[in-house]
Amino acid sequence: MLITRVELENIKSYRQVNLDFRRGTTAVSGVNGAGKTTVVEAIGFALFDFLLYNQAQFVREGEKYGRIVIHLIGSDDRVYTVERRCGAGAYWFIYDQEADYRVEQRTDVLDKLHELFGIDRERSLKALFRDALGVPQGFFTSIFLEGASDRKLKFDALLQIEDYKNAADYLLEVQKEYREQVQVQLSEIQRLEFETRELEDWRGKLKELREIDQQQTTQITQWTRQLEQLEVRSTLLTKQRDELRQLENRFEKNKHTYESTRLRLGERKNELDLARTATRVVEESRADYQRYQRAEELLKQLRLDAQKRNALRQQQSTLSSTQAKVQTTIAHLNARLEEVAAAGRRIVELSPHVDEQVELEKQRDELTRKAAQYDELVKEGKRLVQQHAGYLQQQEALQQRINEIEPLLSMAALLQERIEAVARLRAQLNERSSRQRLLSEKREQLRQKQEERETVATRLRKAESTIAKIEEHRHEAEELPTLQQQYEQFSEQRYRLEGNIEGYIKSRQQSAGGLCPFLHEPCLNIKQRGVISLESYFDGVMAKDEARLADLNEQQRTVSGRMNAVKKYAEALDKLGQMVEQRDSYVEYLQRLAIETARLEREIASLVDDLDALKLIDQQITREEAARNESQKADEQVRGLEGLRMQVQQLQEQAQQCDALIQERRRQTKELGGSNEQLKQIRLELERLNDPRGQTKAQREIFKQEPVYQRQLEERRQELQATEEQLQALEQQLTDYSDLDARTGEQEAVLQQSLSGYKAYLSNEQIARLLPQREQEFLEIQVAAEREQRALQEAEQAYQQAKAVYDGQELVTVDSEIQKMRRELSALVTRIQHTQQEISDLERNIQKAEAYLLELEAAQKEKATLEELQLMMELFRKLIKEAAPHVLKAMLSDISAEANRIYGEIMGDRSAQLSWQNDYEIILRRQGVNRTFAQLSGGEQMSAALSVRLALLKKLSTLNIAFFDEPTQNMDELRRINLAEQIRRVRGFDQLIVISHDDTFEQGLDSLIRLRKVDGETRQLTEDEGVAGDREQERVHAS
Repeated sequence: MLITRVELENIKSYRQVNLDFRRGTTAVSGVNGAGKTTVVEAIGFALFDFLLYNQAQFVREGEKYGRIVIHLIGSDDRVYTVERRCGAGAYWFIYDQEADYRVEQRTDVLDKLHELFGIDRERSLKALFRDALGVPQGFFTSIFLEGASDRKLKFDALLQIEDYKNAADYLLEVQKEYREQVQVQLSEIQRLEFETRELEDWRGKLKELREIDQQQTTQITQWTRQLEQLEVRSTLLTKQRDELRQLENRFEKNKHTYESTRLRLGERKNELDLARTATRVVEESRADYQRYQRAEELLKQLRLDAQKRNALRQQQSTLSSTQAKVQTTIAHLNARLEEVAAAGRRIVELSPHVDEQVELEKQRDELTRKAAQYDELVKEGKRLVQQHAGYLQQQEALQQRINEIEPLLSMAALLQERIEAVARLRAQLNERSSRQRLLSEKREQLRQKQEERETVATRLRKAESTIAKIEEHRHEAEELPTLQQQYEQFSEQRYRLEGNIEGYIKSRQQSAGGLCPFLHEPCLNIKQRGVISLESYFDGVMAKDEARLADLNEQQRTVSGRMNAVKKYAEALDKLGQMVEQRDSYVEYLQRLAIETARLEREIASLVDDLDALKLIDQQITREEAARNESQKADEQVRGLEGLRMQVQQLQEQAQQCDALIQERRRQTKELGGSNEQLKQIRLELERLNDPRGQTKAQREIFKQEPVYQRQLEERRQELQATEEQLQALEQQLTDYSDLDARTGEQEAVLQQSLSGYKAYLSNEQIARLLPQREQEFLEIQVAAEREQRALQEAEQAYQQAKAVYDGQELVTVDSEIQKMRRELSALVTRIQHTQQEISDLERNIQKAEAYLLELEAAQKEKATLEELQLMMELFRKLIKEAAPHVLKAMLSDISAEANRIYGEIMGDRSAQLSWQNDYEIILRRQGVNRTFAQLSGGEQMSAALSVRLALLKKLSTLNIAFFDEPTQNMDELRRINLAEQIRRVRGFDQLIVISHDDTFEQGLDSLIRLRKVDGETRQLTEDEGVAGDREQERVHAS
């Protein structure tokens, strides 16, 4: 690969710059801060996706986006353009100018870059650039100064050593998957064996059921024929029975019709007699009927007058009741007015006693307050006495508790020591648990290894047996190529003879009549040979070839049989190499298993010894925990000792305060001593007065009602007068109805006398009107009865004739036999269906079982294959895991050799030996003394790091380009000149780009790029401008 141009737009200090690069060594020069490292960063970002900081910091300040365009010639000698934009509207693509094709997706761009750089797709471009190709300024030697674990983490990833472990882990998952699939197949085999366990029983039972089905089919045919005969006879008898029933129904119908007509004739005769009687009764009761109607009309009017009289009497009764109520109310109001007068007199009598009651109540209230205060003081005094006694009792109990705790101070002082002892024993117990778990794991591993060894040993014996059989039949297998060659020769001869015979047959047909098949004229040569005719000639030739063909076919069949016999030995011989490799892998694997088994047995013995030494740890823990608990309890009590002493002091102070309060309460109680006796005397005086104030209040309430009672009395007197006037008016109206009851009685007597005649008239009037109609109906029914009697006689004669012909018992017998036959047929059909269902079920079961047999065979084969694959995966994992250190060692050996060569060239001294160790430590050996990287001087470190990184770059890729960012850092002038000279003479790289701020690399270069930052913007200078500008800046810095 060769970079021809780098275009930068809005990248850090660059606004718009195009930098051209040539083949060979190119130096990018400029003072510190001119933007030299930005060029390398831009190449790393565009080509290797590596950037130390975020993209926003990579864009020039104040701009929205930055753009990098790199023109390069790929490893396929085609011209490519890689363009990447960061910030707003970010994109990344590769343009193939020759093919006019763009690669735009990120994944596709990375794949294309891997292809152009000749780097494995699994290797990270970022890691390669960061750790080998374009190490950031200041980080060139830092990784070699880090710890071994940090170096291993980075360089393992770069060299893809971790891939071996990842591959082994992946194969472990594959091995587990195979193991799980073996278990699945084993479960499937068990299931299929269970599904096919009854196959032979089903086949035998199916044969028996088919014989039974044949017998049942024959029987159902016989019974069906018998049933048809019985059904024909039943049909004839049923027809006779139906005809008999029809005639019987006709006879019964006519008989019923005749009887019904006779009954209707009698009914019509009775109805006719009843109509004639009713006509006679109507004529006799007509007079009573008319008298009854006239009396009923008069009674209606009299009853209306009675209703009016009763309404007046109801009003009279209501007014009389109102009159009595009003008179009672007037008497009650007069009594109330007497009570009001008495209340006025009582108020005057109670007035002197009310003042006396008020004075006594004031004295009672004051004495009640003093008595309550006295009781409260007595109660509080008792409480204070009890409280004082409680304080003294608590003080005594606390002092006793303090006396009990003080002897525990020495035991509490041992708490920390005992806690530490328990912790130590617990740690030993945890160690024992860990060792027990480890012992169980080791024993399980040993068991698995032993089982695995048995399995591999079995397969080894099987492989050796197979190899022995192949060797035993090697001679037969080696015959196969010769036999195949013979078979092909015989086939060619057979095809040739068959073609000759076919041509002879065609020529014989064409030579009919003695004509030559080619000249179509009589053949003269045939007579010269003494052959009778051409037909005879062709018959003889064909007979010879057919005999040869038969002999050839027999030989070919013999060879074919022998080929079939030795073919299996030849196929086995082809697999001999594979079987030998498999046997050797088994042997090697058994050796490793033996080593691992011995190691596990040693580890198990060591763990058993360690566990024996820790057997009594539980008893020791129990004793120490008991002592610790005892000290903990003592410590808990001792920690409360100071608090108990403070409580005792507080109780003493509280008891003194309580005693002072008791003395004060006794003094106050003595002052209030006679209040209860005085209060009793005042209460007796109040009881004697009997509450005159309350009595006065009640009498005043009564006296206030006098105006109300006067008003109510006047209203009731007016109401009484109005009621008396209404009663007098009602008495005058009732005199008009004095003879109403007498007149009503007379009409009711008339009504009673004519009632029987009235009822007789009403009950017979309707019937009497039906007399002409009933006479006509009687004549019609009489004619119909005579007609029905003749029809009945005809139906009875036909019924008796049919009854004599029909035999009902025979029909019952035949139907019984039919029903029985049908039941037997139905049962037989059910049995046939059941048999056929069983046959169908058995056929399905047998079909499924036979399919299961095929699946069982396939599952057994699959299980054997999976077991072999599982073992193969284990072998592969072992090989891969063991290969990683060897691969690393070989890679580091190659890299060390190349790095040592480059270091000798850079330093100009080949007496020192540079090597890169397995822990990625750089060792410089000189005169028998090894020095690590940290022990080297600054210049030696830079040279050693540069040598290793260049060697690493050549080992990991086909890239022929390298970047050096300030490689002369920490070097003196002589070593800088030497390094610059050696870099120019580095072989194997088409393009070297060196970033430096001094002029060491400016001599003997293929190209030089000078950069200068002016007003915050980096620009490329011409050679003259660069020299003058650098001198000016050097003078500024010097001043």
